[in-house]
Amino acid sequence: MVKVKVINRQEEDYTKERSQDLNKVHRNYDPNLHQLERAHEYNRALNAAKLDRVFAKPFIAALPHDDGITALARNPRSLNSIVSGAADGDIRIWDVALKRTLRRLVGHTGAVRGIAFAPDGETAVSCSTDCTVKLWKVPYAPFESGEVQQDAEPVFEFQGKNAFRGIDHHWCRNTFATAGSVVDIWDHTRSEPINTFTWGSDTITSARFNPAEPDVFATTGSDRGLVLYDLRISTPVRKLIMQTRSNALAWNPMEAFNFTLANEDSCLYTFDMRKLKSALCVHKDFVSAVMDVDYSPTGREFVAGGGGPPGGGGAQVG
Repeated sequence: MVKVKVINRQEEDYTKERSQDLNKVHRNYDPNLHQLERAHEYNRALNAAKLDRVFAKPFIAALPHDDGITALARNPRSLNSIVSGAADGDIRIWDVALKRTLRRLVGHTGAVRGIAFAPDGETAVSCSTDCTVKLWKVPYAPFESGEVQQDAEPVFEFQGKNAFRGIDHHWCRNTFATAGSVVDIWDHTRSEPINTFTWGSDTITSARFNPAEPDVFATTGSDRGLVLYDLRISTPVRKLIMQTRSNALAWNPMEAFNFTLANEDSCLYTFDMRKLKSALCVHKDFVSAVMDVDYSPTGREFVAGGGGPPGGGGAQVG
């Protein structure tokens, strides 16, 4: 005697009544048949969260360069204008509102390491690994549409002895500071530095003027040091050695004595320049080195960017 099992199904249960109907899919929800269901659902949820962040509303547009962007500066007098520098030496002035290039600034042959605006917002300075600093005239951002692609040459060029790593402009005068093997102070009308500061032989990686006390500025170096300077005296004021290297610093625009360091140990340290023995506050949430930091005009918040979880870095507001 032979036992035969027959699978029987109704054809109308699987046939579409109209061509626009979806195919009927029958699924067995037995958990024993879907042992990896939780893992699949986790991957789907993770991918959906990443896509939500990619297409989130704060992402407005991408302003492309031909190479990686290495420097960025905002115009203090114009909300719709920013300047970006790339590793191929290309500098572009952008109209953020219309997402277009206003002008290309041609002159550097090496990677642009820093850009800073003058207080009037009409001129900017840039430094590069080609051992030069260039002074540029920055056009205003007109409201009419259309691309403005003409190239611009620098107004003045300052020749250095070594590659530059950072630059910042004085908040009141036509002077600026460059960071490299030493800290040089330059004037717009002179081709040689008007002052030079040094403390140790390591490379200076960044320099920032204090917006509330413009003659005071600070630098970070590859020797894990933070150095405070005053233009009114000819020698550095004080030096602080951190446990790990600091990548950037930002002064609080409303509290003249306070500044925040972005550090390689995934933390940000806020100090009072009068009391450098201990930090006022330590901000933690990054999982890798913090690369940059900047304050809001109110001085109550700052934004920092650096390493994040696997898959990309991140930015956080403190």
